[in-house]
Amino acid sequence: MREVRVCHLDEGGHLVSAAPADLVGEALEERRPPSEPVAFHGRPGKLSNWWCATTRGHVVCGSLRRRRVAVELDFDPEIAWIGGEPVELHWQGARGRRRWRPDFVVRTVSGGRQVVLVEPEKDGPRWREDLEVTRQVAAAAGWQVSVRRVPEGVRLANLEWAADYRQAVRVPAWEREAIEEAFRCERPIGEGALASGVPYAAALDLVYRLVWQLRLDIHWDQPLMPSASAWLAGGAV
Repeated sequence: MREVRVCHLDEGGHLVSAAPADLVGEALEERRPPSEPVAFHGRPGKLSNWWCATTRGHVVCGSLRRRRVAVELDFDPEIAWIGGEPVELHWQGARGRRRWRPDFVVRTVSGGRQVVLVEPEKDGPRWREDLEVTRQVAAAAGWQVSVRRVPEGVRLANLEWAADYRQAVRVPAWEREAIEEAFRCERPIGEGALASGVPYAAALDLVYRLVWQLRLDIHWDQPLMPSASAWLAGGAV
């Protein structure tokens, strides 16, 4: 088992180096990265931070791939808080000193913590070592480890479309109720918007907002267009 140190900012914003077991109960998902973030794995490029509806603030993302995973995390109802790169792991690797920042630390609605890693485009010994060390730290800290694939294709397009409606906006109660009533049975989005009695453009916007809020469900393998179907989600009452 490797000796691993974990660098992070404490509650006062000071950099500290801790043993993994000392992280139990620490709300590291709420901390900033231990130093100014850089582009993904040192590659040229710009940071792609995500304004997060879950936290009402920006989540650090060192690449577009990370940003796409952040969108999916933001959409996940089981996640209560998302932190981008709040810890940096230091250890002695097979080829010298190593340091690495896991992509995200999140807190679930049940109060548990997960280290979320973005699956790399290509597997390799470096990634396998990073994963092994992360799992070692997580086991000592009482965290779970989740490896996520980057969403792509129609699912990604639908997530990004719905996410455009993630910011809180005051909506008249009667409009929301009218849209939900119109979609008690599965039907095309455009048809339900017309039938709701809400002005059509506002009705479409509200449909997409309710998809983001998980009050309406859709077929995620179909493009989120007025011709696509939607229906009232099981938990929306």
